[in-house]
Formats: sequence, structure tokens, C-alpha cells
Amino acid sequence: MARRSERVAVSDTYADVDGSADPSGAVAWQDRVDGWPQVRAMKRRALELLAGADPVLDVGCGPGGDVAELGGRGIGLDASMAMCAIASGRGVTVCRGDAHALPFATGSVGGVRTDRVLQHVGDPDGVLDEVVRIARPGSRVVLVEPDQETLVIEVPGVGRHLTDRLKALRRDVGYRNGRLASTLPAALRARGVTDVTAEPFGLLLTDPDDAFGLPTWPAHWRALGGFDDADLAAWDRAMGRARVEGMVYGVPFLVVAGTTGT
Repeated sequence: MARRSERVAVSDTYADVDGSADPSGAVAWQDRVDGWPQVRAMKRRALELLAGADPVLDVGCGPGGDVAELGGRGIGLDASMAMCAIASGRGVTVCRGDAHALPFATGSVGGVRTDRVLQHVGDPDGVLDEVVRIARPGSRVVLVEPDQETLVIEVPGVGRHLTDRLKALRRDVGYRNGRLASTLPAALRARGVTDVTAEPFGLLLTDPDDAFGLPTWPAHWRALGGFDDADLAAWDRAMGRARVEGMVYGVPFLVVAGTTGT
């Protein structure tokens, strides 16, 4: 079975799954990534930080796996009908809604989490305002985001001039908010959240066909990156070699947590 090649402009897909070229593919890819052991470890820690919180709203819950882990205290929200349908089919409580205008009363939940959501939204500050608004005083807020600023790509046979351009395009074009992760602790403190912590987790991939559509990037961004025929040919050769010998694609994640003020 061929592996799915994700659209390169990731936020184009996950900011509007239902309007994307392949909603069912987006759901399947999310499920697949969520099952990777390194991602599971990160998720376990995020859920541990919400121990005892009830109810917990999972903003941008996707196909609902994390809501299921929360049991009866979990509520999911997602903008995508396709995602909500899968989550509902898994027996979790889920509603369709916009993270920029959460349909919950002020101070109505005991915990809120987002997982790789803020990187895609149009107004991350507005979403954070909403997250803090609906949380009761003393509630837990947990945010999980990758730091595309420190993405590492090392492909044997490819020069830095090419990989550096690809990393910048991934960060600044592929994502709406690729530099956001490291700003989250300060953003929570500015909203009165206390006891803020940030814990690092890593995702390391060695198969280019697992690496979020990496083999397609230079061709997709040919004009923006200034890639010529020689660059594309060298990249294709290197991808073939990497499928046999391996490569390094590493991205750190931050799990940022805190307690809302009184």
C-alpha cells in the first residue's frame, strides 16, 4: 500500500480539512501520525498534565483519539465535519465549532488542551484568549506545538543551500504560525496563567516517505525557493538513496502547561 504524500502547505489542509482536496486522507494521516511512538509519548504527558481536570475541552480534537483517552470527562471540538464524524463514531462527545469563538460559557470547563492546532489558525492570540476565557479559575491549560524554527533536515547527497531554503519555506509558507511554539509560555503568562512549564519532546524520522511529504517539497516550491532543474534532479536522487540508507528529519515539540488565575 502506498504511503500518503501530504500536501506541502500543511496549514492549507488542516485549517480547513473539509475544504481540502482530500478530507478523508487528512483524517487518515492524522490518525497515522498520532500512532507513532514518539507522538504517543508526547500525548501521554499532555494528558498527565490534565489529571483530575473535569471537564476537559480538546480544541481541534481531530479524529477524537485523545478525547477517548480522557474518558467521560473529555469533550472534543473541531471545525471539520469529517473529523467530527470520525470522533463521534468512536463514541466520544464532540461538537463542531471555531476555535476563535468557542461555544462555551466563560469559566465553564476544568481544563483545556490544544495539540498542533495553534500552528494552523488564523489568529493564535485570539484562540488563546478564548482558551483562557472558558477555563475556570485554577484550571489547567495544556498546549502542544512543534517548533518549526529548529527543524533539522539532513539528507545524504544534498547541500545545505537546498535544505536551508526548504526549512525556511516549511516554516514560513507551509505553516501559518511556524515560529509560534517558543512564544507560548510568555503568551500564557501575559493572560494571567501561572505555574507555566515547558517540556521538550522530539520527533525523529529516517524514512523520507514518513516526513510529511518531504520528497515533493522542492518541486512544489520550485518558484518560491528558486530551485532549478539540477536541484530537483539532485533531490530526487537523494530521496531514492534515503529510502534505502535513511536520513534525518527532526522536529522538537513543546508541551506548555499552566494554571489559570483566580
